[in-house]
Amino acid sequence: MKSKLLPLLLIPLLIFVISCNNEHNYTMNKRYLLKNVWKINTYVDYEQNSTIEMRKFKYIFNNNGTLYKIYENNDTVNAIWQLDKDGTYLQIGRDTFRITELTNRVMSLRHGGVEMFFVSD
Repeated sequence: MKSKLLPLLLIPLLIFVISCNNEHNYTMNKRYLLKNVWKINTYVDYEQNSTIEMRKFKYIFNNNGTLYKIYENNDTVNAIWQLDKDGTYLQIGRDTFRITELTNRVMSLRHGGVEMFFVSD
């Protein structure tokens, strides 16, 4: 009898633990995005196996879902941003990026064969 009850008790517990982990990822990733000004550090094209030179810019995420992309000469572009419910994908405008790393000091966003690496400013 006990052996039949064990799976019935473990399944809801497992579902609870997985859902809490997703909520934790979402909460922490949103907090890191909002807390920092993110400065582009490196832009890598894995398909060409190269680092690409590009204009330097910063990302500033606002809690209202607005993103400001500010270039070195202070040109500013606005976009809408949104995290998916698991906190693993970030939509900026019409593009969706997979968050490969997000800590208090480093952010890495991947779109296809291209990855952008940011540091907190």
